[in-house]
Amino acid sequence: MTFTKPPAASVPVRSRLTATSFIAGELGFLVTVHILGGPPWVVLGVLAFLAQILADFRLAPLLRLAPAAIWAVAHAATGNRELFFPYAIYLAAHVAWELWPRGPLQAASGGGGIAAAFLVIRVLQHATPRVIAVELAVAAAILVVVNAAIAASRGRPFVGWVIPPLASLAAYAGLAI
Repeated sequence: MTFTKPPAASVPVRSRLTATSFIAGELGFLVTVHILGGPPWVVLGVLAFLAQILADFRLAPLLRLAPAAIWAVAHAATGNRELFFPYAIYLAAHVAWELWPRGPLQAASGGGGIAAAFLVIRVLQHATPRVIAVELAVAAAILVVVNAAIAASRGRPFVGWVIPPLASLAAYAGLAI
């Protein structure tokens, strides 16, 4: 009886290029937010990427996540730590959009999971209970509207480019509360 080595699985070049591009884009984003925002920004970015991998392991949807880094740029330029909140809501809205094809419950859970991770980080940063309560209320209200908007417009792909920025702007406005 002889044993032969099974043939190596052949991975198409296109699949390897897609995976390589996705990982390079992900690492570029994470390095950028780490330099401009710091470890808490990276933690939320990693969670968003994990959800993105579950939803769609392609570069195109990942590109819709890139504008969230604008909040890290604004944070670095102004020193305003409050900009972490709109960044988190951008990621939460993006995750909800990407997970919607798996169902409304998965979309709400994904977006809510990002928001929950944000709130845990805020507790670890010793935010006051009042601040955490306001951020929780604003995040919950925004995510309810985000999920309703996704449900109403799922057939229109351009909406995936619109909902996260609008949600993050709403979070920015919510900072005034």
